[in-house]
Amino acid sequence: MPFSKPKLSKDCLWQTFEIITNTFNSKEIQTTLFSCLLVNRQWCELSAPFLWKNPFVNPNLHNKNKKLLCKIILSCSLLKDNTTIKKQIKKILVNSLPKLKIPLFDYVSYIRCFNSTEIEMMAHLLFTSEEWIHHKDDYYDVHSLISDLWKFFIYHCSSPISFKNIPFKLDTNLFIIGKTFFSRLTELECDNSEKYDQELVTTIYKNISNICRNIQKINVDRFDMDNEGLAYLISNQKSLKEFNMVMNEKIIYTNIVKEISQTISLTHLSFKGEVRLPKEIFDSLIHLKSLSLKLNHECGIRHHKEENEVLSPASILCALSEASLPNLESFYLKYNNDISVPWLQPLHIFQNLISTTRNNSLRKIDIDSKFSIYPDSYIHSYIQTITTFCPLIEFLGICYKDTIYEDFEQLLLSCDRLKILKLEFIKEPLIQIEYDDGEGNRRKYTKIMELLADQSPDSLYKLYLKNPLFITKYNLWDFLDIWKNNERITLHLELIGMIEVKEDYDEVFENFVRKGILSKYSAIKGKSFDNI
Repeated sequence: MPFSKPKLSKDCLWQTFEIITNTFNSKEIQTTLFSCLLVNRQWCELSAPFLWKNPFVNPNLHNKNKKLLCKIILSCSLLKDNTTIKKQIKKILVNSLPKLKIPLFDYVSYIRCFNSTEIEMMAHLLFTSEEWIHHKDDYYDVHSLISDLWKFFIYHCSSPISFKNIPFKLDTNLFIIGKTFFSRLTELECDNSEKYDQELVTTIYKNISNICRNIQKINVDRFDMDNEGLAYLISNQKSLKEFNMVMNEKIIYTNIVKEISQTISLTHLSFKGEVRLPKEIFDSLIHLKSLSLKLNHECGIRHHKEENEVLSPASILCALSEASLPNLESFYLKYNNDISVPWLQPLHIFQNLISTTRNNSLRKIDIDSKFSIYPDSYIHSYIQTITTFCPLIEFLGICYKDTIYEDFEQLLLSCDRLKILKLEFIKEPLIQIEYDDGEGNRRKYTKIMELLADQSPDSLYKLYLKNPLFITKYNLWDFLDIWKNNERITLHLELIGMIEVKEDYDEVFENFVRKGILSKYSAIKGKSFDNI
């Protein structure tokens, strides 16, 4: 009796494509989904909506492909439909793009994410190309094409999710006509708007703020002014959850920051750059779960001796020193440049912030902080605060020197859910103990490496070590042998800042990857923890 080949149901495939879309980066998503299109008709039908969810995701797309993308979008107007906008576009295409073919699917209906800059660019590229046939006395110009594209989107995309830049040049009547379309907007990304008239930008933001009230995430990148319209848009949101901002060093964002400080629903907040904030910024943000700060030098403390130094009223550290964030789950702080002034990281401020959390809420602490300038008593207190208030922590970034060995050991024993550890070694001698390797050779091992192999929680599966200059390839071999003998899970190990001696360690990495002790992505990398 012949057996039929097993097939995945449509529901299973749909969930699989959803996982792919939500898990990988944009390039991996596109590559994978392109492959899925070619499996069979069912896979093609199901994967196409995911592939077309954000066709503008790649700004580096070749101009030739951007023109093609615009043609495919316009071709969807040729599908059977009696809507007025499709009839209008068809008339234009018959004269200007007569060779356009009817597409397999109504791709436009799948689009959920829009990039107004990319849409304008692809329209310009197509309109000025040899493919577009121009006619004498033709009133139709590139701005008409851009307007028609947006009309097409407004009438045929049922659920827009995100916008990268509002189309400021669009006829304001289209915002009224497209009220339903814009009201579904949940994510907004705002790039620097200096190429547009600022009064126009302010007006557009104020206009759409009466339509878009359900935005949950806003990204602002180096806005060239404290835009009153954007501040008004923020104030009109019912449940804004996430706000991320890269600050322009020349601008003080009084209006925008004021509205953010009063957004009680906010759970995720991120600032980068020349961060200047009022000290009361966190007073109302009691539901904040994630705080991420990437700062310039000027945001810190200048004096390394005075713990109680008076901070600038606009200093982010001043705001942090007065903050109480009981529900905080993730705290990240990084300086943009290599730190040459180590006293810019006041431990007592971070310690106070950690101690304001409640119910062991903190799951991630990643603070770019140097310990070498602090008295040991300060460091002991800081480590003990983490141990006391963060027993459920899963991600920890911290510096190490041997004076905190016992405190660090207690932390490893207490924080038994730790999954990812970033350890930066301060450049000073670490305790090393000599031993006989059984073959008459005298070797040294470092106490901290033995501690990590023996006392790390069973949940630990990623270990990043920066500046581990004391680790010889024999130390590394011994560490991984102990890890193997303790029957721990496969470890992802990265040594940061040792690229010059990479070849000396390659044999060790290859051996333990082959044995399954190290993951295949373990490596020796550059000089920083960036992108971890």
